[in-house]
This record gives sequence, C-alpha cells and structure tokens, in this order.
Amino acid sequence: MPLKLKSLSLAVCSAIALAACSKDNDAPVQPLDGNDILSSTRWVTTIVTDSVGKDVTAANTGFVGLADYLKDGNYVFYAVDGTPRGDEGYWFITPGNTKRILVSRTRNYTRVVDVVKLTPEVFTYRVVNGAGATVDVEHKPIKK
Repeated sequence: MPLKLKSLSLAVCSAIALAACSKDNDAPVQPLDGNDILSSTRWVTTIVTDSVGKDVTAANTGFVGLADYLKDGNYVFYAVDGTPRGDEGYWFITPGNTKRILVSRTRNYTRVVDVVKLTPEVFTYRVVNGAGATVDVEHKPIKK
C-alpha cells in the first residue's frame, strides 16, 4: 500500500475514533437535585420583582426573610433579623426541579410555586402574591 494511502487511512481511522469519543460529551447533563441544593445552606431573600422586572420587594415583605430547608424535609422561615416567623413545616422540590412545595404545620397552608432558577448560587421561584400579581422571589445562599 503506498505511503499516501496509509497516511490517509490512518487519518480517517483517527477521525472516526475521535468522533466516537466525543459522543460522551454530547450526553445531556442531568440537573443537580434541587432538594440537595436547597438543603445545603441557609437562603436569604435578595429581591422580589414583578412581571417586567421592577423591584417590588417593599410591597411583598411576606416573602422576604431567611429560610432553612433541612435535609430531613422540614423547613423553618425567619425574619431578616433571624427571629422565627412561626412558619414551619415540610418541603420538597419535584423531579426536574420545576416546583417547590411547602406544607406548613404551623400556619395550615400548602403552597406550590414554579421554580424559575435553582443553582447553588441562586434560588428564584414565581408566586402569585396577595394582590393577585405574579412576582419572582430571588434568594442567595448565606452561611448559617
């Protein structure tokens, strides 16, 4: 076999081998488990925005504070100053990190909200407030 043909064959085989290996990189990335993310730290509300992105935090103080989502599935909410708000219960994130569900033992409500973003750096959910407006509530992690 002439040298040119051997080189071409080697190049083609190498390209095929590399292409076969790159398919592993094209596999879909599984999202981190939202339950693990939320239970990894304490969260503090940073901003509440309306549907056009305007800061409406002052008008939505009921969503503002600190949150501990415990690994055992319990939660405790606190005011910004760290005092308990009297809101404790059960929580979980649905598969695919699409919803956060709370079942309050102390205030007798269940709330299901859409998860807008959930990473180790930010947790944002969308909820309809008491005035009937849809707002996004953003949180950042803090150390306990």
